Amino acid sequence: MTKLSIDFAVDPYSMHFMHTAMNPSNQRVFARSGAGLIERELPPPDQVLDVTGMQWGLAEELCSPAYWAAQAWMWEVEEPDHYKLGRSLEEEVMACLLGGYGIPAEVGLAAFERLRKVNASDPNALKDEQTVRALLEKPLRVKGRSVRYRFANQKARYLAGSFRGLAGIDRNLSDRELRDTLTDLPGIGPKTASWIVRNWRGSDCVSILDIHIMRAGQILRIFPFEWTAERHYLQLEEEFLRFARAISVRASILDSVMWINMRQLPNQIVCKLMQADREPSMTTVRSDTSLANAAQL
Repeated sequence: MTKLSIDFAVDPYSMHFMHTAMNPSNQRVFARSGAGLIERELPPPDQVLDVTGMQWGLAEELCSPAYWAAQAWMWEVEEPDHYKLGRSLEEEVMACLLGGYGIPAEVGLAAFERLRKVNASDPNALKDEQTVRALLEKPLRVKGRSVRYRFANQKARYLAGSFRGLAGIDRNLSDRELRDTLTDLPGIGPKTASWIVRNWRGSDCVSILDIHIMRAGQILRIFPFEWTAERHYLQLEEEFLRFARAISVRASILDSVMWINMRQLPNQIVCKLMQADREPSMTTVRSDTSLANAAQL
């Protein structure tokens, strides 16, 4: 399918361009796949979505319910497993522990690739904290530059302890039970555990509530501004899952697509959208090339 290309600093391969056509009742969204041109029908822009009280909006309107429905659908058509990182539960634990807050995605992935090779040759190697620390302290090559991995001591302790603890985890638990059990491992809280379960199982029963998902949810009015992931994780997760069901998309894909889109948006656009949530009369920001002009506002 065709990718969106816009002028400001957004990765053109992370956002999808859509063609829409409207009749008096519905919107139609078109995408290209290996089978050719396919379409999905969405409700009219002025139809109210029950779970938020918001209108569906236009499919090209950034962060509207219709926008997320179209984006998640197109990613599911083209790359349904795009978020997977590992080939086993152990590798997903490794990847998710090495990423997260304070670690640029590219650095976390570089560290993951290094440790994955070691784990493939010796499954017991990463149970030793000193071995993991030595691997993380060695500079990484990221985009042609030599960079150091932050928090090497802390992540070495977490990763070695988690690898030792994984042997005692029942792999047949339900998605939610597995998520909750993983939080008993060192360094793994609800967000990281949800990330692991979503990636490994393709689960639509959990949500990875980082800052990008929180902002998207606040723009949609499904997350109260006073709620925080630290204190209201399960309540926020339930609201997210309700929204995914309401727009008929898989929560696993919606979570990933929101993260990809929101982390690429310039701060000016995010702030504009957040203000628009509080001031409904503000002009809509759209996801076509005119968005480059909106970035100057």
